[in-house]
Amino acid sequence: VLVVDDASTDDTAEEAADAGALVLNLPPPNRGKGHALRRGFEYALAEGFRAVVTLDADGQHPPGLIPQFIEKLDGADLVYGDRLGDLSGMPAARVFSNRVTTGLVRFLAGAGIRDSQCGMRAIRRWVLEAAATRADRFAAESEQLVRAARAGARLAPVAIPTVYLKNSASKMHVVLDTLRFVGVWFRLLGELW
Repeated sequence: VLVVDDASTDDTAEEAADAGALVLNLPPPNRGKGHALRRGFEYALAEGFRAVVTLDADGQHPPGLIPQFIEKLDGADLVYGDRLGDLSGMPAARVFSNRVTTGLVRFLAGAGIRDSQCGMRAIRRWVLEAAATRADRFAAESEQLVRAARAGARLAPVAIPTVYLKNSASKMHVVLDTLRFVGVWFRLLGELW
């Protein structure tokens, strides 16, 4: 297990190391989820990993579902979590943001992606190489889906529950991060057309 600690201010790195994880500590300042993912992917590629599974650190993704993601890689190149089957646990602003961004991602990717914002994924090595992202924050995951689909990756969803823990604060700012996503979307639009 590799934990990428992007300059957290709590005991995440220490707790992960105590639990046996390899911790990749990134220096301050915190540069965002996309940056942390990119550093983790670079490590995985340098170490010869054939695939990776990603989970968010806020407890939204059940580790018990990892075997389903790995199994689905038998017929896919990038497997992503799909929380949209049951939206009862998702705040209304997140539902709106997810629907808007997923629609824009579908347009650019040319693929029937159901949930572009879910960070629980299983990704083959060649996709990490072919779909490298530039966005530093939450838009990196959408960028990855677009680049992967455009590179010919087979994408497949796995249904996962929508979990928002009461004592876990998300770092996502719905309005600001949606605007950042739109900026990334226009950059990708310019690159692709």
